[in-house]
Amino acid sequence: MDITTSTWCEHKPVWLGRIAVSSCEDCAQIEWFSNNGPIDSSEAMAALFGSYDLVGPLDALGAPAPQVLAYAPPNGRKRRYLDALPKHVWLKAGPSLWMSHDGEMLLLATTQPMLFENLTRGA
Repeated sequence: MDITTSTWCEHKPVWLGRIAVSSCEDCAQIEWFSNNGPIDSSEAMAALFGSYDLVGPLDALGAPAPQVLAYAPPNGRKRRYLDALPKHVWLKAGPSLWMSHDGEMLLLATTQPMLFENLTRGA
């Protein structure tokens, strides 16, 4: 696995089932891996958080977008996936997508209206 490092931080992967997450609160980056190497952020997020339930949009303060989408985990096992990420830090999860959490709820923010719509479709 090719993990990014810098002089300020070292990104160590945490395995959550078939997906490894390497996140850093210092540089606000996140990387996704499988046994075969790096994987697309949307594929990784779907595998880890696809079963989360949309609670709804919230007005945001301090987020990279004016609104965020809040998602609740379906059970305690899936809630523990949030423990692999630093709390209260906006991580760049993919193109035009940021994620954060408070230990209980997953928060997603995007500045792209189409992506916002896709994240709420079917909820």
